Amino acid sequence: MASFQDRIVRAMKLDVSLYAEVEADEHALNQAMGVVLLSAVAGGIASLGHAGVGGILLKVVAGFLGWYVWAFLTYVIGTKLLPQPQTRSNYREMLRTLGFAAAPGLIQVAAVVPGLFTIIFGSSPNCVGGLNV
Repeated sequence: MASFQDRIVRAMKLDVSLYAEVEADEHALNQAMGVVLLSAVAGGIASLGHAGVGGILLKVVAGFLGWYVWAFLTYVIGTKLLPQPQTRSNYREMLRTLGFAAAPGLIQVAAVVPGLFTIIFGSSPNCVGGLNV
């Protein structure tokens, strides 16, 4: 089995073969969950100065909730509403692949460096919904 760190690096590089690998690896769900957790914590750390410690918890809860909901919607749309004749998937496969798809979100932690917040998030730390607060 590939190491967790190797899989994260490959996911951040958008290595297509990784997604086929984790789709087939029934034991990769915990790793996918770890990627979602790390990505959410990275985003929480990046916004620590603006949202406080509660922001990390909020990012983690939102990250897991978003992951589960998005995997469910993708599964239903792809396998029930708009399947191709060759379509074969299940919800756990979607959770694994979409969990690893969260790996590029780890870059959010770099937003703690002064000046990088706006580059990474596309707005200033004081901007909410396009309005400066």
